Amino acid sequence: MAEQLLENGDPIEVNGVVIRTPGLSGRVDVLRVEAEGTRSMRAAEASTSALAGALRGTRTIEQLTIELSETRETEVAAETARRDRHDDASIEVTVPAPGDQYGQFLLASDENGVVSWHLPVLEDNSVDDTRGAVTRTYVVPRRVMEARAGEAETRGIMGAIGKKVLKVIVFPLVDPLIGAVGDFFVKKWETRNRPYGLRTFTPGNYQRTSGEAIEGEAWDGLSAGKALLFVHGTFSRASSAFAGLDFDTMEALYDRYSGRVFALDHPTCSDDPADNVKWFLSQVPASARLDVDIICHSRGGLVSRELARANAPGVRVDRIVFVAAPNAGTILADSKYMGDFIDSYTNLLQAFPDNTVTDTLEAIITVVKQLAVATLKGLDGLQSMLPGGPFLQQLTAAIPQNPNYFALSSNYEPGSDSPTSIRIADGVLDKVFKQSNDLVVPTDGVYKFGSGSLIPTARLHVFDGNDQPPVHTQFFTRDRTRQSILQWLA
Repeated sequence: MAEQLLENGDPIEVNGVVIRTPGLSGRVDVLRVEAEGTRSMRAAEASTSALAGALRGTRTIEQLTIELSETRETEVAAETARRDRHDDASIEVTVPAPGDQYGQFLLASDENGVVSWHLPVLEDNSVDDTRGAVTRTYVVPRRVMEARAGEAETRGIMGAIGKKVLKVIVFPLVDPLIGAVGDFFVKKWETRNRPYGLRTFTPGNYQRTSGEAIEGEAWDGLSAGKALLFVHGTFSRASSAFAGLDFDTMEALYDRYSGRVFALDHPTCSDDPADNVKWFLSQVPASARLDVDIICHSRGGLVSRELARANAPGVRVDRIVFVAAPNAGTILADSKYMGDFIDSYTNLLQAFPDNTVTDTLEAIITVVKQLAVATLKGLDGLQSMLPGGPFLQQLTAAIPQNPNYFALSSNYEPGSDSPTSIRIADGVLDKVFKQSNDLVVPTDGVYKFGSGSLIPTARLHVFDGNDQPPVHTQFFTRDRTRQSILQWLA
């Protein structure tokens, strides 16, 4: 039974959940999971197959769903609202703790489908990882922004848009296949679910999760002339990172390199780029003589630079095309903004869904699990992108004097036809970056690193203004990206 929210900030309790909404009017209902594997019809309608599949795949359990409807912001007592990590007025929700054997987090979606992940917090907004507590408290954005005509019927990873949906998720603190959720949990998960691999990357298989393994005589073929290597970025695999490339472009590249095209799949959250390259080189037989060009996306740019600077016997890196690479890092890798990092990727999935949504969500949920127990240990892959951090300092100090580098970067600003969820997410991230960006990486950080710009204008394209700048995950859907790649690798 829905209850009326109290805009004066007084707490109300509904079905065991206490909620404070200073400055927000509307109605609230709490839908509990009735038994393992069952829940009310309304709660079931709030999930889509992508999210449900990811939750199942990561052994998490939906404890309850909180629905806020007919919400409207008012000025009454708004100054008493609790502030979130961005110092914005928020909703405070206190829910039953899951018990000593479980962890817990909250996944929220607002009226326009903006998705955010939340960890239980103490009064100072630090993560609450105490055991044995009776309740846990979450601080959730309070904003209400009307969707434009036609958007209210849109469905995303959280279901129908038009209300605030807060899902309280629990998970066992000991995974039966991986072990305890704590230090290095993500590393154990990636070892099992996102292992290293070198695979063929052809016009016929580049959008599939796997290709033929590069081993044995395949190295002789790759050594027979210039080869092309694809290196993906955070949370992804080669098949998802480069799926936006069209068949004609892939066929042209495949013909140009006489079939010598392959891809590196690798852990991106736990192992840093030096670890990724160490594994790559361990697979190259002593007899191989690789002469490679590289197309890389996002964090894959750091892996590519590390491979180039390794100067390993039998491996020569010639041209590198950086696509949205954090060559100067991204502030989102700072522990203070890690929530914004995973929120940004999730909202990109929400606004631009594809058949890899569940795959990526599973990786994100795994990171959230580890963050929920208040540890960053073993997240070296993510923290390698920290501006001024130890990895980037070391990498930048070893920049080759005459690198054959090219870059594609974006100054994304939402247009009139952009989804409302992305317009809101862009506003939040602009506050974090305080400079132009593509929602994940700073615009000029793709091509300016070290002591200055390493990539001349002739080898650079920055999407800006009327050039339809893509968001971080959409570069390969742009004709200009495809044209530039073919031109630079001619």
